[in-house]
Amino acid sequence: MKDNKSTETVKELFFDEVATINRHVLVVEPTEAFLEWAKKYPDEDPSLTLDELIEDSAAYLIPEQKADAGVWLRRNFRKIFEMELEGWCTDRSVWPSDRSYKAFKKYFRVLFCSAVIDLSKEALERVYI
Repeated sequence: MKDNKSTETVKELFFDEVATINRHVLVVEPTEAFLEWAKKYPDEDPSLTLDELIEDSAAYLIPEQKADAGVWLRRNFRKIFEMELEGWCTDRSVWPSDRSYKAFKKYFRVLFCSAVIDLSKEALERVYI
């Protein structure tokens, strides 16, 4: 029996067919400090690794930044911090009490990407969580 996936024709993308979008990307990767916090919960797998957490990092589309993206992050880090914590544990009483910008930077490594290239032909769709 042939694997259908192996016989699919893959269309090559040409540069003039690729679009960029009017957003930048903020990738938020957990650090060792986040891993230590996450492992405190009884239901958590004690063998959880930082690499496993990083593999499931979040990427946020943010407005295009004309200046330093760090300025945008300083103004908006609280919401991202809370979304990341909420994604791990919905009980706010066990969240770190210090949720300052300094604490955010301790728990997460942040990468900015200014070139956001859309390789899909499908229309962008908003799904609210």
